[in-house]
Amino acid sequence: MASPPDDDLFEAIREQYPPVLTTAQVGELLHIGARTVLAMAADGRLRASRLPGTRQYNFFRDDVIRVLDQNMVRPGEIDPDEAVEEAAPAPEPAKKKAVRRAR
Repeated sequence: MASPPDDDLFEAIREQYPPVLTTAQVGELLHIGARTVLAMAADGRLRASRLPGTRQYNFFRDDVIRVLDQNMVRPGEIDPDEAVEEAAPAPEPAKKKAVRRAR
């Protein structure tokens, strides 16, 4: 009997990442920024630890996988009319500064 696709995905994550992850590694894994990772830790969505006297947060890989699994979107849960990828707005062109000429 084949394992469910989610199990294969999570096993691939276990093979690719070490047991203890940095903020940057969690961000890479979840495709989010470091600030978002820290915000998730601050509000309890993601468990983190920090050694006293350091500024580095550590995350257990299996906790991150658990969060992914608990928030996995299952077939039938997405309304295609609502699930639109939001593109980042295009940056506005830089305005040219007026250059004063010396007289």
